[in-house]
Amino acid sequence: MTLRLLAALLLTLATPLRADLRPETFASPALHRDIPANVYVPDGDPPPNGWPVLYLLHGHGGNQNSWRDLGNIEPTLDRLIGEGRIDPLLVVMPDAGNSWYVDSATLGGPGDYETAITHDLRLAVEARYPVRKDREGRGIAGLSMGGFGALRLAYSHNDLYVVAASLSGAIWQNVTAPNLDDTPEELQVVQESAFLKNPTSALALPSVGDHFDGAFGRPFDAERFNRLNVFTLIEGAVASEKPLPVTYITCGDDDGYRLWRGAVDLHETLQAAKRTSELRITDGAHTWSLWQQTIVDALLFIDRQWLPTAYPEPAVSPPKP
Repeated sequence: MTLRLLAALLLTLATPLRADLRPETFASPALHRDIPANVYVPDGDPPPNGWPVLYLLHGHGGNQNSWRDLGNIEPTLDRLIGEGRIDPLLVVMPDAGNSWYVDSATLGGPGDYETAITHDLRLAVEARYPVRKDREGRGIAGLSMGGFGALRLAYSHNDLYVVAASLSGAIWQNVTAPNLDDTPEELQVVQESAFLKNPTSALALPSVGDHFDGAFGRPFDAERFNRLNVFTLIEGAVASEKPLPVTYITCGDDDGYRLWRGAVDLHETLQAAKRTSELRITDGAHTWSLWQQTIVDALLFIDRQWLPTAYPEPAVSPPKP
């Protein structure tokens, strides 16, 4: 029997993974309703300290099913785990509407989604599933709006997440003082003017359209956006000498929103602040065909960041007389 036939036979006889992708709902006091989510539960028994857990966020116009239906996430996880390229992990994919993952109920926005995701959902998942409850076993990632959300939630709650990954994240610089009263349409004019006159990314400002859905006020409040933006959070962490999660940033070079500009700006800012980040500009647009590929490298990167659980030192009995 040839080696090729033997390999084929072994593959045929191999037991496939019996992982499960479960539709779930989790109560959220912050939203006064349940959060729908899909949860990827790996095959086999969890380790004694629980599985590491990744919160995987959708983009604008998406929901809890986006990664399942469009992102090919279940077979991707099955393959990477089955091949031994990543350790088994629990993956939680919640629905967050068009919230931008910020608290906005007092502004008439979509709701208090930052609190819902970082507090309500986290505690509910930890009560229902055998997952790690320490920072070193928890990560967050997302695409587009979810990339922005993953970064700002990780940076706002740096005690909760060891790693954050942004895939084509909607990353924009802070609005400068002379433009604080500009509309998003006016900011677009400023951005394009600066971009065309400089050889680098120059400016990456919040884009036009009604896609903020009141998350940053109605009308769009640039000062509120700045307070909540990732660049402000990095500045605060540096000033207070607090750690930031390890950051993975990727974006397509043909992104129709030119989000590679914000990706480059973010990476340069983190590097200047001496924080750990990796940047990948890949061939592709703002599409699921790209994210189906880049999520693989993101998962491999995330897997390398899990740290062992820090167990307390055992008590030492006094010597016998």
